[in-house]
Amino acid sequence: MRITAFTKKALTPLESITSSHHRLMIGQLISTRPRTLRELAERTGISIQGVLKHLEKLKKMGLIEQRTLSPRKYLAVRKAYSLKGSNLGDFSRGSLMIVNLSAERMEEELGAAKDVYADLNGMAEELLIQGRRIKDQARRLQRMIDEFSATESRLKRSVESLDLDPEEKLIAETVLTEDTMESAATVLSKFYGCRSPDQAIRDVVAKVKKAG
Repeated sequence: MRITAFTKKALTPLESITSSHHRLMIGQLISTRPRTLRELAERTGISIQGVLKHLEKLKKMGLIEQRTLSPRKYLAVRKAYSLKGSNLGDFSRGSLMIVNLSAERMEEELGAAKDVYADLNGMAEELLIQGRRIKDQARRLQRMIDEFSATESRLKRSVESLDLDPEEKLIAETVLTEDTMESAATVLSKFYGCRSPDQAIRDVVAKVKKAG
């Protein structure tokens, strides 16, 4: 007797992060700047223990950097957490998920700039502007996707309302959703065992036209 073991495919770092809403929130927060456990708990609405569990999962993926704040002159906390060697951006809107996880780019240091603070402030403002642009594009993309989904639904309902049998409806849907008649014929032949796909398409299209 042969026993075959099936192993579950490991999630990629991005898949693991996006599989949990709170983990995604934490990831984006610590991507922006180091955060304390208390801040992460307050901003995500979960307990500190819950935050630690998510940080541990991120740590196993090599994405966590724990910073020890020493010496401390102004701050009471000792530790803060940041995303290690990566940037995480969540630009999702509504049902549209747009999340980007990328390695940090090594750029030239500021060096002996005349006004380092002005340069830093300029980069921060540029980030805000770029973030707003991305969110605006995400909203536009969401509207386009909503329109696409609505049209797709209307197409399905229209085909369903036709006076066709189930086989003819399937052929009609194939014709209407493939790029060309040739590709529709190929699909019907290859995946549905249709011996005369061109004839089947002609017959169904004629029936649809007659119904209209």
